[in-house]
Amino acid sequence: MGVSIDIDNVVKRYDDNTTVLNGLSLKVNPGEFFTLLGPSGCGKTTLLRMIIGFNTIESGTIKINGKVINDIPINKRNIGMVFQNYAVFPHMTVAENVAFGLKYRKVPKDKIAGMVDEILKTVKIDQLKNRKPSELSGGQQQRVALARALVINPDVLLMDEPLSNLDAKLRVEMRNAIKNIQQRLGITTVYVTHDQEEALAVSDRIAVMHDGVIQQIEKPKQIYQRPANIFVATFIGLSNILTGSVSYGSQGSEKLLHFDDFDYKIPLPNLQGSVKDGQAVKISVRPEEFVINAKGEGIRATIQRAVFLGLTTHYFIRLVNGKDVEVIQYSNDQDLLPIGCEIGLTVKSSAINVFEADSEKTLIKGAKNS
Repeated sequence: MGVSIDIDNVVKRYDDNTTVLNGLSLKVNPGEFFTLLGPSGCGKTTLLRMIIGFNTIESGTIKINGKVINDIPINKRNIGMVFQNYAVFPHMTVAENVAFGLKYRKVPKDKIAGMVDEILKTVKIDQLKNRKPSELSGGQQQRVALARALVINPDVLLMDEPLSNLDAKLRVEMRNAIKNIQQRLGITTVYVTHDQEEALAVSDRIAVMHDGVIQQIEKPKQIYQRPANIFVATFIGLSNILTGSVSYGSQGSEKLLHFDDFDYKIPLPNLQGSVKDGQAVKISVRPEEFVINAKGEGIRATIQRAVFLGLTTHYFIRLVNGKDVEVIQYSNDQDLLPIGCEIGLTVKSSAINVFEADSEKTLIKGAKNS
C-alpha cells in the first residue's frame, strides 16, 4: 500500500525575489498516480524538486505519510526519481546501473543480484542486463532509469517529463508500461508532464497548473468534460470559444443560452442557479460537440477545409461572423463535405461548457471551480 503526500501552503522563492509557488496546497492519496500538468514555467517541476529535496521550501510543509520532510536530507527521504534525460551511467552495464542505489544504501552484496534481477523482469529488460546504455534504445534506457528508481523500494516515485525524449510510438508504449508497473506495485507516484494526452492516459487524478497556481484537480474525465475555467478548457484538448448571454424563459425558470452574432439559442438546464438574466458568458464547444447540419439549421457556416483521418474527419469551418472553428465528426459512408459548402452548426447542449465572461470560471452545475 502506498503512502500519502500532503503539501500545505508551500512557497518557493528564488534569490532574485521571484516567487514561483505562493501558498500551494494539494494532497496525493496512497497508491495514487497523480499528475502535475501545465505549460513550461508553470511551477510543476519546481514542486517536484521540492518533494525530493533538490529545492528549498521557503514556507509551508510537505509531509509523506504524515511526517514532515522539509528538513530531511535527500538521501533519507526514500524517494525514487526518474529524470527526463534518463541519467543512466554510460560506463556501467544495465545491471550495474540498477544496482548503484542499492550499493549506496549498503544493501548486502548477496541480496543485490536477486533484487536487480527481479526489478529488471518487472520492467521487462532482464535479457539486457549485461548491455551498456549505448547499446540500448531510448525506451530501453528509460526502463533502466525506472528500474533504478524502483529497486530501492521507495515510498514515493517521482517522474519528471520521462517520455519527452522518445518518439510518438515509444511514448505510447512506455506510458502504458509505466502505468501497468505502477498499478502492480501500488506505489504513490507524482508525474510531471506538459503533454495533455499523456496525462489523460496515465493519471488517477490531474492537477492542472498555470503561473504557479493550481487551476483544477480532478479525475481525467472530469477535467476534460467539465473544466473549471477557460484556461483548463483550452489547455486540455481543443476548445472553440464563443461568446453569448443567458436569458430566462417566459415562465422564469427555463434558462436559454444565446450565441452572440447568430440567431441561435438553446435551453440549458444544467446552468448554476446563480446565473443572472442577461448575464454575459463565454461558451466552450469542443470539436466533437458540434453537429453539422447540411440543411443549414443552427449557426450558418462554410466549410474551409476537410481532413480525413480514418475514424474521424476534421473540418475547419468559418462561421457567418468570420470566426473560424474546428469540428470533428465520425467518418461514415458519406463523401467529405466540399470546400465552400454552406452548412449549419448546432451544439450538443449537455456536453458544452459555459463560463462567466469576466472571471472565466465555470457556470455548469456539478463542475468544480478552482
